[in-house]
Amino acid sequence: MPAVLRRCGMAGLLAGLAGCSTLPDLAPAPRHAEPGSSTDSPAAGKGRLKPMPLRSFSVNTQCNFRDETGNFGKATVDIASSKVNALKVELTMPKRGSCRYDLGSFRQTQALPSIELTGPRNCRIHIWEQAEQITVAFADCHQMCSPSSAHDYVWPLLIDKATGQCD
Repeated sequence: MPAVLRRCGMAGLLAGLAGCSTLPDLAPAPRHAEPGSSTDSPAAGKGRLKPMPLRSFSVNTQCNFRDETGNFGKATVDIASSKVNALKVELTMPKRGSCRYDLGSFRQTQALPSIELTGPRNCRIHIWEQAEQITVAFADCHQMCSPSSAHDYVWPLLIDKATGQCD
């Protein structure tokens, strides 16, 4: 049998055997541990990520920002115990367009584990806390931008909880 055919046959056999192999069962870690359980000890979760605790957060800021690419904007954000009381964000991307998000166009549909605001045509704003930062992200909100293609250049707004400054 020619060497090329033998190699192709061997490669096919190995590919078939690889398709029959299984991976070890990796069960997900429990989402919420009971207080005082063994997963609370520092040694219990060695090498594993721990779930973020479900807790409300608050932030109140009015800030202006400009990034390295020349994009700029301003934001007013007032959240108390994961309830959004005020939100107004204006973003300008030179040569691309601008976007405006106002709480009046949205309704809060979720508070925990992160905040979700739902607006027209399935536009959503997601807000979450991570360490000392609050992130405000925009999804499917082309209609909030002029021209609508400007939404393709929108980055999340990052708010420093300690100072209220945003990027």
